Amino acid sequence: MTTDLVNIRLSRGANEVADKLVATGYFDYATTAAKFALAYALKNHFDEIDPETYSIPDSEGNNYNIGSIDSDGQLATLLRSLYPGTTTPYLYARALMVFGLTKLGERIESEGLQSISSFL
Repeated sequence: MTTDLVNIRLSRGANEVADKLVATGYFDYATTAAKFALAYALKNHFDEIDPETYSIPDSEGNNYNIGSIDSDGQLATLLRSLYPGTTTPYLYARALMVFGLTKLGERIESEGLQSISSFL
């Protein structure tokens, strides 16, 4: 049985996208931008990612304690309901955050930062 995370470390590229999103003024913190990216991934790319097997490119981004990501446990509850049988919702959360931030970064690169305003 795999042990779940107690900290979530973003990839370097995902961290850079989170910082860009914070710079827009729509997000106060990178953690908020990362949770937005998780929701973006679930809504727009659900069938493209298997959080259980998704490979994080690196672990060179910021590190966040689970308490700052999911202080009330609702994120874990959501991920357990979307992915029945998972015992590692925070591994899934990390994968979805990195994937979502990566997809948002690709969109920003190709269409500009304004292209994500419809998701806010």
